[in-house]
Amino acid sequence: MDALRRLPLPGLLAAACLAVAFASQLRAEEFFPTRDENPLLRGFYRPLASDTRADAGAVLAATFSIMNTLEAEKRSTQQLLVDGESDTLRLSYEDSIAHDWRYRVTVPVIRDSGGFLDSSIASWHRFFGLNPGSRPYYAKNQLVYFYSGKSRVDMQESGTSIGDVSAEAGWYAADSATRTISFWGGVEAPTGSKLRLTGDGAWDAALWAHAARRWPDWRVGVELGLAQPMGDEVFAGSAHVTSAFMRVAATRGVAGTDLRFLGPSAQFTVGAVRQLAHRWRLQMGFAEDAAVNTAPDITFFLGIHD
Repeated sequence: MDALRRLPLPGLLAAACLAVAFASQLRAEEFFPTRDENPLLRGFYRPLASDTRADAGAVLAATFSIMNTLEAEKRSTQQLLVDGESDTLRLSYEDSIAHDWRYRVTVPVIRDSGGFLDSSIASWHRFFGLNPGSRPYYAKNQLVYFYSGKSRVDMQESGTSIGDVSAEAGWYAADSATRTISFWGGVEAPTGSKLRLTGDGAWDAALWAHAARRWPDWRVGVELGLAQPMGDEVFAGSAHVTSAFMRVAATRGVAGTDLRFLGPSAQFTVGAVRQLAHRWRLQMGFAEDAAVNTAPDITFFLGIHD
C-alpha cells in the first residue's frame, strides 16, 4: 500500500486500468474515444473514430479528458511555447437514419488553465528515470500557449469555451458480428473561439473509411481519411491544406513549418473498458506522445457509452 501511495497520478491510472481489466470480463473495443489534443491544432477538424455497429440504435456518449503538456521549440523564423492543461468534455449522440445509414453529432466544451498535474508528471519521470525534457526550466501550473511565425498566438488567461460542433453521416457497406466496412463524411461548424483556440474560424470537412474484423476476444479496426479546412484564422491560412489521418496515428500539418509540434503526430493509447449493468460501459486510460514532441505529453480520458 505504501508503494501505491507514492505512485504518481499517471501510475495510479495505469494501475486502475489493470484493476478494471482483472475485475471482470471486458468488452473488446476497436478504438478509444481519443484524439490529439494539441492546443494549437485542436480547432481543426479531426473526427473521432466511428466504430458503432449499424444496428446499434440511439447511442449517447460523454468523454472527459485531461491534457497536460510542455513543449518549447525555436527555429530561425518560428518559435512556440505550449505549457498548460486543458479539460475537455465531449458529448455525442448518434442514431440510425435507415438500415445501413447512421448519423452523429458531437459538441465539445474545453477549459484551459495551469492545471494541477505538473508535480505528478515530474514525479512520474523521476519514478521511472525518464527524461523530463524542458519541465525543470519552467514554473509549475502555468498557462502559456504562444506561437510566432506564420501568425501570432498568445493565450495566457484561463477560461472555458465551446468548441467547433461536428455532424457526420456514414453508410455501412457491410456489417455483421464478424466484420464491418463503412464510409463516412462530416462537417465541422465554426462555433468555437479562434482566440481561445477552440476553433479555426471556418467550416471544415472530412471523408474517411472504417474497417473492422472481430473475434470472440479480439477486435481489429483501421480508419483512413482526409480532412480539409475551408479556412484558417489561427495560422493566417498556412493550415488551409488537406491532411491525411489514420487510427491510431493522426497528422495535421501547418505548411512551411519545421516545428515538430505543428507537424505529423503519433500517439500511443492504453486503456480498459468495463461493462456497467446491461447497457452502459466505462472507458478509461491515457494517451502519450509516441514520437517525442509531436503531440501533448499525456492525455487522460474517462468516458461512458451506452
